[in-house]
Amino acid sequence: MTTLVAFATKDALVLGCDSLGSMMKEMVDPWRLAKDFFDQNFKLKVDEDGDPLLKEFKDIYATAQEIPYNQMTHVTKMFSLSPLEMGIMVTGISSIGNRTIKSLVNEFKRTDLAFNKKKSPSNYTVKTLSNRLLKFIGIYYDKKYPEKMGKPTLELMIGGYDKRKPIPTIYRIYVHKKKVESPLNGGFGIAFGGQTQEIERLVFGIDFFNEIRLTRRIQDLFDRYRDLLQESLKKKGVSEKLKRFTAFGDKLKLFKDWGFYEFVADWADFSEQNAIECVNFFVEIMIKSQQFSSMLPIVGGDVHVGLITKEDGFRFISREEYEHEGYKIPKQKEKNERIN
Repeated sequence: MTTLVAFATKDALVLGCDSLGSMMKEMVDPWRLAKDFFDQNFKLKVDEDGDPLLKEFKDIYATAQEIPYNQMTHVTKMFSLSPLEMGIMVTGISSIGNRTIKSLVNEFKRTDLAFNKKKSPSNYTVKTLSNRLLKFIGIYYDKKYPEKMGKPTLELMIGGYDKRKPIPTIYRIYVHKKKVESPLNGGFGIAFGGQTQEIERLVFGIDFFNEIRLTRRIQDLFDRYRDLLQESLKKKGVSEKLKRFTAFGDKLKLFKDWGFYEFVADWADFSEQNAIECVNFFVEIMIKSQQFSSMLPIVGGDVHVGLITKEDGFRFISREEYEHEGYKIPKQKEKNERIN
């Protein structure tokens, strides 16, 4: 896993990510399984109709958690798409078979028409390039993972400028789901990918997992109140069977037309330098929170930051270099040829 941050302003787009690579496995805690589906005598729990709560494999699979079991430092997760004014980041698996995502992106740049200076189309967009990249990598992904279940996560976040558009756009490419979506709907602001709980709490007031916990808590309290009310009615001779929480669908949805106070900022008007510092801040939040957590970190290492403008294309803002025993050399610089 990793943390990806993409920040679109009126004048620039800033990308940021960490550099710790973690291999993940979906693991099932037997005691969590026992708590959910077995009683104190380790016999299967049943519902009101006498049917066992554990009905099929997906019930077990739903209790699984992704646990890191191997790590690699200094993993490259950000790539320039020069000479296009675009950049890309990756989270999830770092390889498909014997091909790294980095090598697949480089091959895509060598073969896609948008990067051909002599045959380049008169127009290209971040969206169309995203769909072609999904199709290109998807061929390798589907061949390696043909099964319907157990497909590993692979997300690419791509951002930059359309050929004929003066403002940046961001797209998320979900290879494992075969879909492309625009997190900001063409507007300005920040899009996150990968591991983002602490960032979400700061920006949105709550993160995805706590939102689920709150929703479940409301459901439990509603059903508990329903049981108490039904018992009270029964004592009065009323045998009415009241509905449970799930029977009402979206009518009792906790976050429907309601939410927590969010972080307020004029995202669109951030300067390039403020956007760079903001992106670095958000990535550092995840790195530090995981560094001091009791869990094995899956976000960490150096922070990589890239700046994309319509005028100058993609540039790394972070120091990109190889090091050996104190001797350092810069990594190969991207060519500055532009498509006009």
